Amino acid sequence: MAKTTSKKILWIDDDINDARLMPYADEFEGQGFTIVGVDNPDDIEETLSLNKNNFLCIIVDMAMPFGNKLNYGETKGGLLTGLTVLKELVENVKLNGVKKVVFTITDDSEVKVYCKKQQIPYFQKQKYSTSELVEQIRKITTNQPVKQKSNGRKKKV
Repeated sequence: MAKTTSKKILWIDDDINDARLMPYADEFEGQGFTIVGVDNPDDIEETLSLNKNNFLCIIVDMAMPFGNKLNYGETKGGLLTGLTVLKELVENVKLNGVKKVVFTITDDSEVKVYCKKQQIPYFQKQKYSTSELVEQIRKITTNQPVKQKSNGRKKKV
């Protein structure tokens, strides 16, 4: 009988099925994590419900289509859809024990300020290799200190 894992990660990113993110998914799976991908904000609630909110971590991209449940203005035309989603996830008391992480190409001060205030790690895609991101998520899900890269330097969070 195959051993099941409870190391599930919800990854919210409109590019989750894109070839550029497949190496990340492969690396996570190689480390014993199961990735559940959502490429549209409209599907988050159903995915959480179907999985009984049973995630160790939720990874959120910032720039993605706003779908039908969010509006153009609050998401700044999709540029900050992930921030709106992230705020809803943080406010969801059923997800209090679930780690939240931002993994995005977006470099936005509003997002960074919110993440710092909420103590949510903020990783820019262009600064992290697949193995580096997986290692950081492993540390986050086991409550170990993580280091974020900032302008070529590593910064302890």
